[in-house]
Amino acid sequence: MPDIFTILFPILVGFCAVSAFITYGLGIYVFAQSPSSVVNRLFLALTLTATYWALGEFLIWHSTGYDGYLFWVRASSFWPLVVAFTVHFTLAFTDHPLAQEKKRGVLFAALYLPALLFALIGLFTDLIYTVAFLPGTGYVYLPVSTSPVYLVERAYVLLAMVWVAYIGISSWRGAPRGRVRSQNRLFCAGITAVVGFGALSGLILPALGIYTVNLVFIGIVVFSLLIAHAVRRHGLFVLSPQTAVPEIVKTMPDGLILADMDGRIVTANASAAEIFGVAEAELVGQSVGRLLPETACAAIRAAVAEQERFSDLEATPDCREGSIVSIDGAPVRDPDGEPAGFVMIVRDVTDRKIAETALRTANQKLSLLSQVTCHDIGNDVTGLAWYLSLLAEDRMHPDGEMYLDRSVKLAENIKKHLEFSREYQMIGVYQPVWQPLEPMIARAVDGIPHPGVEIAVRVAPVEVYADPLSPKVMYNLLENALRHGGGITRIDLSTDEQADGTLAVIFEDDGAGIRDDEKEKIFRCGYGKNTGLGLAFARDILSVTEITIRETGRAGRGARFEILVPPRAWRPAGRTDPDLPCRGETP
Repeated sequence: MPDIFTILFPILVGFCAVSAFITYGLGIYVFAQSPSSVVNRLFLALTLTATYWALGEFLIWHSTGYDGYLFWVRASSFWPLVVAFTVHFTLAFTDHPLAQEKKRGVLFAALYLPALLFALIGLFTDLIYTVAFLPGTGYVYLPVSTSPVYLVERAYVLLAMVWVAYIGISSWRGAPRGRVRSQNRLFCAGITAVVGFGALSGLILPALGIYTVNLVFIGIVVFSLLIAHAVRRHGLFVLSPQTAVPEIVKTMPDGLILADMDGRIVTANASAAEIFGVAEAELVGQSVGRLLPETACAAIRAAVAEQERFSDLEATPDCREGSIVSIDGAPVRDPDGEPAGFVMIVRDVTDRKIAETALRTANQKLSLLSQVTCHDIGNDVTGLAWYLSLLAEDRMHPDGEMYLDRSVKLAENIKKHLEFSREYQMIGVYQPVWQPLEPMIARAVDGIPHPGVEIAVRVAPVEVYADPLSPKVMYNLLENALRHGGGITRIDLSTDEQADGTLAVIFEDDGAGIRDDEKEKIFRCGYGKNTGLGLAFARDILSVTEITIRETGRAGRGARFEILVPPRAWRPAGRTDPDLPCRGETP
């Protein structure tokens, strides 16, 4: 060994140990960032095998006798796996078509099988490396340059490393400017260092008759430092497209389903399982037709057959009655350009559709309200103008005081119409809130005169999730009973939890009641003896949070109004779960 290598010997051996520690630590760190990422798992496998190789080289050069030297040379025979993992990792990192799952057989045959064969041959024979004693140098392992096995192994390693360098450089040159390009540049620089030092130690120096510690570990240290810099500075293994995609798919709020050409689900994320109300593991292998109605499936099949994208396809899942989903998707092709299936992005739009329906309904009701209000105000204005004209003709007319009183009443009616219109148009404007039921009813009772009428309140201590205008409902029901009850003497207010969890808030009086043929008509705009808007107003306020109202009394025995609060819209008083807006719902 030349003097310079004698001097450098301790340093080169030290690089083996440093390489082992750095690669091991870096591999564990990267794997911990995203254990589910294929790229991160391959990097861990690469670093662990590199650590094994470096420790083997370190122990080889610390052996003093022939037997120890030969033992560690044989024990290090599995180093070709480092080459195999390097190629596989590079393919996955650059998103090469050969890294796809269905190409695993090709990779195993082309990469791992030869590496394992070379390892086994090196473990049990001297056909690749042999141990010799060189004067002035000591024991060294020498390549069996005349062995066909050694020549094939060298060709395998050389071709693999050249291919890795080519793939890395191509990926770097084709990467967009910015973070991804910086990641690829540092990766290429690291691979180039490994290939360069490996070629120096495996080809150039042996050709010059120089046998020393494998210099590839210098390249591995350089590679590890560059990768560590890329991780810290440019988010490598955390923000690269190849490693981020699995996490994005896993955490995205919209459902993602990948299906083959037969409509059989290949994979799906947790959001898709939640939207369809099934376990994530149960989705894989199912037919899309079991989740969506035939009309939606037919539209998807037609789009896939024509190799066209489809969007805004709305459907009601068969497994979740009452919910509505919007589906976007596109055909998927394999690397050869052949149709392989389709991908669907599924979004739960139930709330949006409810809001759209509510908006249309509100517009219709506002239009009707405008018509009714304009009609009533028009009548009142006509009457007001008539009485004022009579007063203008003869201010001393005997009925002048009556004319004036009626004019004042008509003006008050116009004011009431305007106030009611202002309140009506505020339905649904503000976010529903939790409101204690008993104080809400108490304010309505205190706010309305009821001489001679006993009002008994026996309600459970609960809160209801309703529009802020809901106290108006309580007031309107009481006012309606007092105004139209027909000589009532008592009003009972109570609550009753039904078998399905619905809470019934009951308003019951002992008046004349309501005929069967009017039980539904009284909730229509314009029907009634006064403005005809009070009960319609009440129903619309309650419907904001899907609370309903009905009349179930018997004519001649009193009216009975039942406000039915669904389980998700009421809770015991004092409960303040911020993430549970409705009783019984899972957030």
